[in-house]
Amino acid sequence: MKLPEINLTDVITLIIREIALHCEAFSHVDARRVLVCMATNRSNASGGTFGKLVPLRFKGGAGTLRYKGRLYTMPRVRHGGVDQRYIIYFYHPRFFNLSPIEKLKVVFHELYHISPDFNGDIRRLAARKASHGNSRERFDEFFEDDLRKFYTYIEKTPYMKFLGMNARALRGSFEKVSARRMKMPKPIVVG
Repeated sequence: MKLPEINLTDVITLIIREIALHCEAFSHVDARRVLVCMATNRSNASGGTFGKLVPLRFKGGAGTLRYKGRLYTMPRVRHGGVDQRYIIYFYHPRFFNLSPIEKLKVVFHELYHISPDFNGDIRRLAARKASHGNSRERFDEFFEDDLRKFYTYIEKTPYMKFLGMNARALRGSFEKVSARRMKMPKPIVVG
């Protein structure tokens, strides 16, 4: 018998709250100001994108950016009456077809991009290649220990059943599978 309904983005938001509560390196993350959304990626090719962080401010948390003589801002995004600082997109079905540890690795990877100041900017690792630094593999090493400790914690919780389901199992287990969707915001010219 199928359960009535699940909202995938709401469950991932709850997992992000758990990460912020249980991992010191992510204690600066306010899950109320990180909007989780779903995007679609039907490609079955190996590799590719499973998640994406979209910061809603510019370098240093600035609300505007002057580039090539034009002034830009990011659109204001509110959810539940709260101004959002970040949006994280997870790609369906590709993200959900990962193993539980790989799903969590994607979540940790996207959260690690968030500035320690939680100001709407990304964590900047280098002057060039600011988002990942010189190596994406090295980037993932920054949170590897936290990921393993968190996995030990979460595998004893009801979230593990969710993390263990692929896209087909989710559709087979629930009468309605929903998720928050939103067009990816882009900088807009001011004035």
